[in-house]
Amino acid sequence: MNKLGSLRFLMRRFRMDQRGNVMMLFGLMLVPLMGFVGVAVDYSRASNLRQALNAAIDSAALMAARDAQKLTDDEVKARVTAWVKDNLPADAKSEFVDATVTIDRQARTVKIVANAQMPTTVTRVLGSDKLDVSSTSQSTWGTNTIELALVLDNTGSMKDNGKMTALKAAANDLITIMQKATDPTVPDQIRISIVPFSTRVILDTSLKTASWLRWDQKTCSSNWPYTCTTITKNAWQGCVTDRDKSYDTSDGDGATTNATMYPADFCDQYSPATQAKVLPLTSDWAALTARVSAMQPTGATNITIGAVWGMATLSPSDPFTQAKPASTPRLKKYMILLTDGDNTKNRWDGNGSSPSPAVDDRTTLACNNIKTAGVTIYTIRVMDGNAALLRNCATTPSMYYEVTAASQLSPIFKAIASEISQVRLTQ
Repeated sequence: MNKLGSLRFLMRRFRMDQRGNVMMLFGLMLVPLMGFVGVAVDYSRASNLRQALNAAIDSAALMAARDAQKLTDDEVKARVTAWVKDNLPADAKSEFVDATVTIDRQARTVKIVANAQMPTTVTRVLGSDKLDVSSTSQSTWGTNTIELALVLDNTGSMKDNGKMTALKAAANDLITIMQKATDPTVPDQIRISIVPFSTRVILDTSLKTASWLRWDQKTCSSNWPYTCTTITKNAWQGCVTDRDKSYDTSDGDGATTNATMYPADFCDQYSPATQAKVLPLTSDWAALTARVSAMQPTGATNITIGAVWGMATLSPSDPFTQAKPASTPRLKKYMILLTDGDNTKNRWDGNGSSPSPAVDDRTTLACNNIKTAGVTIYTIRVMDGNAALLRNCATTPSMYYEVTAASQLSPIFKAIASEISQVRLTQ
């Protein structure tokens, strides 16, 4: 082979040889691959910065709403900027740019828009040296009107293990917290009702002329010859039993027919006349604590009637009219339902000592009706009782509390009171 042929042979081999192509292609792809990786890393960093910014401005929004009543707009804005920066992690403080604060004193809201700029790393190769990060939060200060019904088991078992003593202390702690949370410039911003219950509730006897009461309940002798006596206004000690089914699981809303009216009844060992009376919604803090002090443990358990009368105190129509309509702007209605035992007796079922599934069924219906009406329910089981029934009665499972010792009642009531009365984010 001559030199020219050899040269042609070598050129042909070079042209056909594919060894080293992968390295060449990798070299060509290296720059965009690094760019993609850099973008992913930087956007992950930006996501972390946004989470830190969210937490910082949420905290700042709550503090701003708390202090907005005492500070000028300029003072609130200055504090918000400092609060946001102080609450950011050390590596994020230098990336914080500013916070725009909008204060609406008519609506009593504080809106914060916070901005940060994060220096990029590899992404700057693609021409972007900073990423803008922002977050928004809004809070409102204590302008919600609150109506709260305390539906409290006053049955005989509450005398055991210091439960009634602990309940009184816990209820008074809650009342104190709610009183302190009240805005003095907003009349009746927070009002509370108290509904002690056993198998019946007891009303003030001054209500005996009310149009929604009916007078046909009887008590009969246990020995022959049997005689029956019908309740009268003069003999009435304030006891009221369940309404006719299915009205027994809902609010009366006026109660204009015999079936919808509330039956005045005789008091007995299952609900004695010494039981504390229902106190309608009020912001008379002294009256509330006095009614708590009047509670005594006696009688058997009918959770349904307690829940229904709790709802009655939160409804603007008869039998009580102190409540505001549910459609009232910024109105929140709550119920705390506490019991230490199983349902044992209502107007139709149960013997007053053994658990009654039939009464449980009425309680379930009552709880569902109350929640449908827009009332938020907290339930507390004190040592004994139907845990599933009470858990399902609560608006959410987190609003159900299991108490294994009476000493736990006060911390639970304080926690619920703080949750109800605190400034909440409205974003």
